[in-house]
Amino acid sequence: MSKNRQGRKLLKQAPSSAPGEPLPEPYPFASAPPFPKNIGTQPDGLPRHACMGLNSCKGADRFGTEGHFDAETQSFKANDCAGQGYCSTSFDHTCHVQNSCKNQGGCGLYGDPKELENPGYNDCRSLGSCATPINAERFSTTGPNQRKSVWKRARKVFEDTVWPQTRAELISQQASGELPADLALPENPGPAPKEFGDNGPSYLWVSDNNIDRSNMTACGASGTSGAGGCS
Repeated sequence: MSKNRQGRKLLKQAPSSAPGEPLPEPYPFASAPPFPKNIGTQPDGLPRHACMGLNSCKGADRFGTEGHFDAETQSFKANDCAGQGYCSTSFDHTCHVQNSCKNQGGCGLYGDPKELENPGYNDCRSLGSCATPINAERFSTTGPNQRKSVWKRARKVFEDTVWPQTRAELISQQASGELPADLALPENPGPAPKEFGDNGPSYLWVSDNNIDRSNMTACGASGTSGAGGCS
């Protein structure tokens, strides 16, 4: 059995459609705010991140400090704290080593076993493995996480390694006056947005409702390798 077929079997997550096909009805993410093509204004001095649930503080996510429109309250709302943000703030890129900075690489299709075991955790520019954002259907092609969810692994690495390191750096910056003293830096990150908390941001959501592929930049995905962003 090929890796793609194995991945599709293991990652039966949200309903899916091939590029250009009509959306499933009812649309499974109607309660989530529409995926923004452009990255919103970020809090000053905070690091960018590779995907949903990997953010460092309130207002640091793809919707930015203005937040997303919340249908329940009929108002704009920013995410509450670290780990609760909607999707990436790294500059979107489509493949291996194209990331702009530390902790801005995804993973899934290309890279060595160590790289694929550590999505969202790389030392600097051009050392990240594969594209961002990391849609839910992507799985690692080699290494200890082979055939398992890239996003779930990224969230685990964030909780165990990236966040403790980032938190210590931000606390040090607070102490030196580089960041506001009232910036909330909890010991443990909050949960990812409830619509995607189990698997990460679905292909259907990230790809602008599965119709317009121009903002979809994830390759190495189960059944959707290439996804309009890779050639």
